Amino acid sequence: MEALIEIEREKRRRLSLIKNDPLRLEREKEILEARKSFWSFCVFVDTFFFAAEKRPHLFKIAYKLQQVENGEIKKLMISLPPRGGKSYIISMWCSWMLGKHPEGSIMRNSYGQDLANKFSYDIRAIIQLPVYKEVFPHVKLRPDRKDVVDWAIQTSKQSAYFCAGVGGAITGKGCDLAAILDDPIKNIEDAMSETILKKTWQWYTAVHKARLEKGCPEIHIATRWSRKDPIGMLKASEPNEWEEIKIAALNDKGETFCESIKSTEEYAKMKNILDGFIWEAEFMQNPIESKGLLFPAEELNRFSLDEVKKYEENKQETWDAIVGYTDTADEGADFLSSPTGKVKGEKIFITDVVFTQDPIEITEPLVAQMIIDTKQNKHTVESNSGGKSFAINVQEIIQGKAKCIINWQQQTKNKETRILMKSGQIKKYFYFRNDYQLGSDYDKFMRQLTSYVRFGKNTHDDAPDSVTGLAEIVFAPNAVEFL
Repeated sequence: MEALIEIEREKRRRLSLIKNDPLRLEREKEILEARKSFWSFCVFVDTFFFAAEKRPHLFKIAYKLQQVENGEIKKLMISLPPRGGKSYIISMWCSWMLGKHPEGSIMRNSYGQDLANKFSYDIRAIIQLPVYKEVFPHVKLRPDRKDVVDWAIQTSKQSAYFCAGVGGAITGKGCDLAAILDDPIKNIEDAMSETILKKTWQWYTAVHKARLEKGCPEIHIATRWSRKDPIGMLKASEPNEWEEIKIAALNDKGETFCESIKSTEEYAKMKNILDGFIWEAEFMQNPIESKGLLFPAEELNRFSLDEVKKYEENKQETWDAIVGYTDTADEGADFLSSPTGKVKGEKIFITDVVFTQDPIEITEPLVAQMIIDTKQNKHTVESNSGGKSFAINVQEIIQGKAKCIINWQQQTKNKETRILMKSGQIKKYFYFRNDYQLGSDYDKFMRQLTSYVRFGKNTHDDAPDSVTGLAEIVFAPNAVEFL
C-alpha cells in the first residue's frame, strides 16, 4: 500500500514538471512504456545491448517473460548458446518485476553460491542505476537487509530477492514473483556425472521447489547438457506443462542464430574443434545422450489415460486385445520390466507397467494383480532366467480371477539385435503415457527406455528388452489368432 502511495506521489510530481516541456513529455512517455513493457524497459535501460536488430532472439525471450508477468505462462524453459545474453536478460527481468511488484519476492538459484551471488549483485547494480530510478523511483534497498544472498527493498513484505547454490540451504523464505533456476549444471564434467545429476535433481525437488508460494511461476535457464538435468527431467515428467525457448547456435540452414555474438564461420570452426557431443549439447542444445539414442523421448508417440477412457467404459467400442510381457530380472541390479499393451487397430497403448528391483516374492503378486486389473487376454514371460517358474506361479495367483493365457518363451536371439530390429515398429505404433507420476514405475521405465543407446554400453536394458518382447508378440505372424 505504501508503495502505491509513493508511486502516485511521484506521478503527480512529474506531471507538474512536464506540462511545458515537450522533450520531458517524450521522455515521460518512454518511462511509462518501460513500466508497462519489459522489452521497452530493456531498451530504455541498455539501448545498445538490446537493439532488436542486433539480438533478435532476446526480443523473443522478452516476449515470453512478459507473458510470465501477465500470468499467461507459469512454467518457462530457456536454452541457448553461451554469451547469448540469457542471464543478463533474466537479471533485467528480475529488476523490472521488483519495480512492477515492489512487495513481491524472487528466488534465483544456480550451480554454485559464487554464481548465485554474482547474479544477485547484477540485479542490485541495475536497480541503483539512475536510468532505472527514472522508471521505478520507489525501489530502494533497505539498509538493514543488504546481504547479497537475501536482501529487501523498502516496500518488501519479507525478502525481495534471495539465492543459493545447488546443495545449499534455503530456510524460512518463500517466493511469489518467480522461482528461477539458472545454470544448475556447471559444465560437461558435471553433466556426465550420474551422482551430480541425481543430487541436483533431488535438491531441486526437495529444496528449490519447497520455496514456491502458491501460483508462483517457474523459470529454468540452462544449457541442455543432459536428459537427466532438471530441464530434461521436467520435460519427461511434465511434457505438456512447460513453454520452451530452445535456440541453437546454427539454424536449419547452417547459419548463426546471431551475427553480433558469433558469425557462421566462427561457429563452424568451433564445431570442427569440439567433440561432437559437447558441440551438440553446449551450442545446439541437444543433450549429450541424444547422439545414438534409439528411443529419444521426442520421437515417441504419447497419450493420456483420459484420451483412451472410452475404450474402458464403452461396451460398444472396446479394445481389440490386451497383452502383456514380462522380462524377469537376471541379476540383483536388473529390473523386472512388465508392460501392458492395449491394442486398438494398429496402435498399441502402454497403459500400465511394473518396473522394479524388488524380489520375486513381491513381483509375482504385482504382475498378477496388473494382469487382473487390466483384463489381459495374453501374457508372455521371458523364460531365460527363472521365467518359467515365474509364469507358473503368476498363473496360479490369477486362477479364477482373470481369463488370461500365460505362457513362457525362451529368447535365443541377440538382445541388442532384437531391440534394434523392432525399434521402428515401436516408435511408429506404440504409444506411451504422458500423465504418469514422477518416481512411479512408469516413470522409471520411461527413463530407462529413452536413455538406451543404439551402439554402446548400456548399464540397463530391461525396459527396451521388455517392450521389444511385447512388440514381437503383437506383430507376430499368428497374432491375429488372439487379436
